[in-house]
Amino acid sequence: MNEENLKERLAYFQQRLEEAKRRHLAKEPHPRNFDAGYTTDTFKTWKESIALINERLANINNQLKTESRTSNPARDNHETSL
Repeated sequence: MNEENLKERLAYFQQRLEEAKRRHLAKEPHPRNFDAGYTTDTFKTWKESIALINERLANINNQLKTESRTSNPARDNHETSL
């Protein structure tokens, strides 16, 4: 996946996280289909959804770090030789 797609996914999951946290704090009931766009699991609580979204965000951030290292190897070599 290229860096642009990863950034789009990152923004999407950040928005979902904000929404889940907001709805959790408002004590809204958790709809069964809230997570339908990115998992086949059905969660019953906001905490489960928030944990999944945080996991996805961590994975995307790791992919972005890997992507930036492979696209800028000369810079990384310079940084590690300091």
